[in-house]
Amino acid sequence: MKKPNLFLVAAILFLCATLRAEILFEGYYKVTQFKKHIGFLVLRHEVDDKNKKFKTTSFIKLGKNGFNLTETYQAVSDSELAPVSISYLAVGDNKTKTIEVKFNKTPTATKMTGHVVEDGKKIKIDEKIPKGVFLSSALYYLMLQSKDGLKTDAKFDYSAITEEGPVVLPGTVNVDKKMLTQGVLQLLKITNNFAGSEYTNLVTPRGEVISAATPATSIETELVKNKEEATEGVQLTKATLKKIFGKIPLGQINTFHKKAKVEDK
Repeated sequence: MKKPNLFLVAAILFLCATLRAEILFEGYYKVTQFKKHIGFLVLRHEVDDKNKKFKTTSFIKLGKNGFNLTETYQAVSDSELAPVSISYLAVGDNKTKTIEVKFNKTPTATKMTGHVVEDGKKIKIDEKIPKGVFLSSALYYLMLQSKDGLKTDAKFDYSAITEEGPVVLPGTVNVDKKMLTQGVLQLLKITNNFAGSEYTNLVTPRGEVISAATPATSIETELVKNKEEATEGVQLTKATLKKIFGKIPLGQINTFHKKAKVEDK
């Protein structure tokens, strides 16, 4: 038997390792309404080292105090944060909605094609998207890349696509003049008006959302240090998380943790 070329084997292993996606952020959020725990959210932002595509993966499970909703989406953008694709699924109270759309660039605009299936009814999507429109989940990363950056005392007007739409809607971000101190963290306090709602976000200078509040519904979402706090009392299906994220995320790639960790079990 011919001996393997150990140098070649090592080179292949090194190449495979370097082609992995770089996870920029991964965390578990505790979701409450009127300060009562109603569910959790898992959120991941990553960049593919090979094609530089930016991907956001989100999974939310509301299963306490009268809530029954499971929602997940993957939103993919290119290296300039222009939209590439959206996959979305929401299930709750005997209702189901799925979205599968892709975006193709032309010299003057971007074309969005695909379909939405809601409660068994299929709707075809085929429309042009104006230049400069992006996926709403990439908002703060896009601001980081903008000329003015993500900073205090700033205003940012935009048009973005709602992942659960998918429709293009206008939005406005207003950043407070001063940083807010929360424990050891210095955070930007941001008011975001988008899709008919007003959101208050506390965001790190790196674009990590620490908390989000919607005054109209009294629903609050807060990043927590471990998944146990976020998922307490809510049924968690490990097989579902594995299917969505590849491996069960520990949620320890954020400002609360220094090292990235992933659970294989």
